Amino acid sequence: MLDVTFIPHRSALRSGTDEPQKLFAMLKLIPRGETAGARPPLAVALLIDTSGSMRDFADQEQAIAQIERLGLHGPVRDSDGRAEMSVDLGLPTKLDRAIEAAHALANDERLAPDDRLAIVHFNEKAQTLLPLTAVSERSLIHEAIERLRGGAAGTYMGRGLGLVREELRGISPHVAKRALLLTDGQTSDEDQCRRVSDELAGENTPIVAIGLGEEYNETLIRDMADATQGRPYHLRDIRDFPAYLEAEIGSVVREVVTDLQATVALADGVSLESVTRVYPSLAEATPDGSAVRLGNVAAGDHTVFVLEFTVSDVSRSVGSTRVATLSMVADVPGLGEHRILTPLDLAIEFTTDESAIVEVDAEVLGYVQQKNVDRMMREAVDLSSVDAGRARQTLQMAAGLTRRLGNTSVTMMIETALDELDSSGSISPGTRRTVALGGRTQSVRVNDTRKLHNTLSEAEIRRVSGA
Repeated sequence: MLDVTFIPHRSALRSGTDEPQKLFAMLKLIPRGETAGARPPLAVALLIDTSGSMRDFADQEQAIAQIERLGLHGPVRDSDGRAEMSVDLGLPTKLDRAIEAAHALANDERLAPDDRLAIVHFNEKAQTLLPLTAVSERSLIHEAIERLRGGAAGTYMGRGLGLVREELRGISPHVAKRALLLTDGQTSDEDQCRRVSDELAGENTPIVAIGLGEEYNETLIRDMADATQGRPYHLRDIRDFPAYLEAEIGSVVREVVTDLQATVALADGVSLESVTRVYPSLAEATPDGSAVRLGNVAAGDHTVFVLEFTVSDVSRSVGSTRVATLSMVADVPGLGEHRILTPLDLAIEFTTDESAIVEVDAEVLGYVQQKNVDRMMREAVDLSSVDAGRARQTLQMAAGLTRRLGNTSVTMMIETALDELDSSGSISPGTRRTVALGGRTQSVRVNDTRKLHNTLSEAEIRRVSGA
């Protein structure tokens, strides 16, 4: 079913002490055999913001240039200088572009005839324009998408999420589910968004939350994606929206293992601090009682998690000790099966040999670094408005790590933020959102462990690993 690797970042810890010692473990999985080819049926809900701001022109520079060229006067710009739809320029709006992307989604050839789509929109109210409908009924789907053109003032995203949940709850557990959300503004019901997100998490429905422009709440977008093991995106230009939807459909059709859940039994003096998916994207795993929901696993590439432990309070003698046992269950919806995986032990050698204690597994440490890069990027964004110097220093450290890992996409994000700090002493709203969310969806697979091992000094290894 799954090839599974469960190894620590170091195989030895110091014996004879009850002082806290940090331990990271990598859980790496990839579907094999008939499981890898068992593509499940899909249920996808598209949730679109149709509030007034979505009727702004998609290309503001083009709209303003046309206003000036035509010599128009009057209320054609808002208080922020944006061109408004109070004048008909014959140019597409953000909502027009979103509707075009939705039509392209409905026509995606990777969707099977018996896969199902739902269309929901929200403004001051929310409405299901199309209940879950088979993709074979494309004419009905396209008609519903066209009804997105109506809209009103106000943004109540939680109401829309509630309708998405009503569509996706109660369907067979042997169906892979996804909620695709686009919004460009602050919602008036954030508490409801968080509540419904938690409910969707319990029903294994990842939210792909896409924030457009510079007005939305990126913290909320991130938290909803995290809670459901989904992904958050910052979208600078609505014209890129089709590419985001295309990528997400490509992901969901490969998710052959769903609702992976883990239970971790701990030895005395061992605590589990966190579980984080670190590849192919980052998300904090969601506790569900005694189990931790790890989400879905796609075929064709590894899915990697980092478990963070603290070993303390108990003085251990020299020798090998089991510090944790990992048990997992999962569904294979394409085969209609629920499977229990063989439990995995995490054993550590406790020793007085300092040379053994400082040895680390560079692959595991590389994934720990990616988790830490994301943390540093978020810290830098928060610092940038109060202490530009510390923000710059934090970003420079993060950039160094991403260069070593070969993560050029995230390096470029960080360098853009550094350039803005150097030129203006601050980070622009768009770049803030790119940095705050971009690291979550741009992690890389750690392959060249020898290179990583050679570029880290012992002091750096200790700092990054928390030893």
